[in-house]
Amino acid sequence: MGEYPASGHGEHHRHPYAQGHAPAEPPEPPEDCGPLPPAGERPVRPAPPPSAPKRYGRPQPSGPSAPPDAWPAGGAPPPAPGPYGTAPLRPAAEPPQVPGPFAHGAAASSAPAAPPVAPLAGPGPLEWAAPVASGGAAGQHWPGPVSAPDDGVADPDAPVRAAWVAVCSAADGTLAGAGVVVADGVVLTCAHVVNAALGRDRLAAAEPGDAELGAVALVLPAAGPGRHRPTLVRWDAPRAAARSGVWDGDLALLRLPADAPAVPPVRLGEVPFGGKAWAWYATGDGRTAVDVHVQKTLGPWLLLDPGSAQLAVRPGYSGGPLWDSAAGALVGVMVGVEHEFRRYYAIGPAAVRTLLAGAGLAPAGPRSPHDAWLHARLTGALGALPPERHSRGAELLAWALRLPGGPPRTAHEAADAALAHPRGLPALRDAFADPAAPEAGPVERELAEAVAGASPVRLLGPDDHARLSALLAAVPLPGLLAAARAAVPYLPLYAGRVPDTAALLDQLEDRAAEPGVMPPLLQVVEETAALRADLRAGLHEWSGRVAARLRVRPGALEQVRADARARARTRARALPVLRVWLWERGRDAFSYVIRLYDGDDRPLHTWSAEDTPRRHTDLCAELADAVRTLADQGQNAGVEFLLEHGSFGLPFDRWPIPVPEVGPRMLGTDHVVVLRGQRRPSRGPWERRWGSLGSAASVVGDAESADELLGEDLDAALVLAACAPSEIDRVLGLCRHYGVPVVLWHRQGEGDAGALLELVGDDWRRSLREEVRRRRVKARNDERKLGAHLALLWEDPRWDPRRAGLAEPVPLD
Repeated sequence: MGEYPASGHGEHHRHPYAQGHAPAEPPEPPEDCGPLPPAGERPVRPAPPPSAPKRYGRPQPSGPSAPPDAWPAGGAPPPAPGPYGTAPLRPAAEPPQVPGPFAHGAAASSAPAAPPVAPLAGPGPLEWAAPVASGGAAGQHWPGPVSAPDDGVADPDAPVRAAWVAVCSAADGTLAGAGVVVADGVVLTCAHVVNAALGRDRLAAAEPGDAELGAVALVLPAAGPGRHRPTLVRWDAPRAAARSGVWDGDLALLRLPADAPAVPPVRLGEVPFGGKAWAWYATGDGRTAVDVHVQKTLGPWLLLDPGSAQLAVRPGYSGGPLWDSAAGALVGVMVGVEHEFRRYYAIGPAAVRTLLAGAGLAPAGPRSPHDAWLHARLTGALGALPPERHSRGAELLAWALRLPGGPPRTAHEAADAALAHPRGLPALRDAFADPAAPEAGPVERELAEAVAGASPVRLLGPDDHARLSALLAAVPLPGLLAAARAAVPYLPLYAGRVPDTAALLDQLEDRAAEPGVMPPLLQVVEETAALRADLRAGLHEWSGRVAARLRVRPGALEQVRADARARARTRARALPVLRVWLWERGRDAFSYVIRLYDGDDRPLHTWSAEDTPRRHTDLCAELADAVRTLADQGQNAGVEFLLEHGSFGLPFDRWPIPVPEVGPRMLGTDHVVVLRGQRRPSRGPWERRWGSLGSAASVVGDAESADELLGEDLDAALVLAACAPSEIDRVLGLCRHYGVPVVLWHRQGEGDAGALLELVGDDWRRSLREEVRRRRVKARNDERKLGAHLALLWEDPRWDPRRAGLAEPVPLD
């Protein structure tokens, strides 16, 4: 934790984060780190009276080992082991008897002032010797953890005390930072702490080799003074993240040697947002305890504000655990500090879980009931395999998950590795399948059912997922969403719920299909392949291989591929459209907003009368200007009126629109005119029914029959309302409630079902709007004809004003 030089000219950029791989330019400070007054004008936190050190939490120990005045003569508390000082870190001649290494007790308040540029690593050499509590030889003192008081009160920090690791240079004992045991024999720390112990650039990204790691020593204070040479398990170098000033990575897993004392790992917990957590200096000395409040996330990090401790987090805390005493769990890894004011940063538990999973390690602690059930099921299935099948599958699993320890030797170890990795279950299924068998055997079926029973469901192993992500990287998210809506219209996939491609793939994987059926994910891949000739070969190869692995029924892939090609051939190009938001404001008075959109749903022009109602003639005059501008765009989709409930009976298609040199023309004779509601139907049913466009029309005669029909038929997409005018509003309300996208009716209620059915062809999805316009043309001079009173509700869920970053117009009442 500290700062790094920004240039080669002796100047330094104050970087609030831990050291890692250097970007081309120094990253910006966090957005919420504002300017501070000059140092001389800042308030100084007063130190507590030297004669009475503050005592928090547990009672102080008593007896011969704890004199009444625990501080040395003179009343002033000794300085805490300098987390940022420049002098070597050595214990006081008579160290104070504080209550345990992590007790939330008195923190030293008279720490030396930080230098202008704080060092990145520990303060200097340290005399490694036996802990005071273990009865080390005279003159040898370990300033780190001492025994907790035996006061009969359970110590919430005992797990982290036992698992504490100090990281230092093997040559001279210079402290670099801290770590903590998170799995059997495996230590978690920051990558920049390892770099510091090696004496190399703290921003170095290169993975250290085994020979280099000989310069690093790990000390387990709770187990004794011995130094242990680590080996590398996993390296996640520091690297700039997408968000300015925030870092990804900066984590390392180190393995203790086989002769190191056995240390119980800490449990990985959840972030206590708004609650308190604790951090300690590299030695784990209880006098360096600092309480912090976990405020929020900042990219991969947690933003921490100081609590009540007088001592601040300084360089030397890096790599140490952020500890939730209330839960008895690790909730982060200390990584950075602001030097201008007291704000700290830790890497959150999600990154730690990912790191452990990548190493094939499961976080310590009891499994959830669901994971325990999965583990038992996997172990039982794998235990039934003959040795040669297990050996082959174990090798494939180790390769798929990049297990550093090699193939798992037992069914139990294989299940452990699978549950530790986010994509371990599908990797396990694929590794232990028998590709030569014509159909899945009992073990493979059991593994497939376990994959489908996970939450969330993941169908793809790491390599299949990485390959698909690489192929789809060239497809913009809106294009993928359009393909998803066409292939699986019944799924609620739209921009508000799907922020990026990774989230889309996750949602599609979580919708597993029945055995043998093409899952939604593969259907969307085929839809994308049909639309993108440049990616078609790669996507087809990928989906064919994955479909075979998932045992999709013969012919299912070919049918889905053919359907996708047919949709791609018939998919109409998006066209400019004029949308009119309209509100009735009394007799012959309207408020309105008219917007012209191009084929990409970008607004080109707006005509508005939201605040002051206009007469009908004024509205028609403005509509005339708008439709002329629409006609200038060439081929277009016509005019859509967005209405409040109760306004669907207005004859918009027969409104007279002034046309130069011709005179008034009915709007619906020259343009397709359809209606929409201002309130959107429920997205899920709406998109499902839209996906069924082209199915047979459903006829209803009144609200009762509409309610019954639509409640039973969830795929009805076109309703013909052959009912009395008094029933129209109720029927339309029910249709929109059920998500029906298309409704056709006669405004006067005189069109029987047969007359309406004549308008519906086999391909009514493409032809119905134009057929209604042609009927309106035939009835332009005769109101007795059917076309004079046709109304068409047409609500395409693929359009949403929010996708263009626009709020829907709302007039001021």
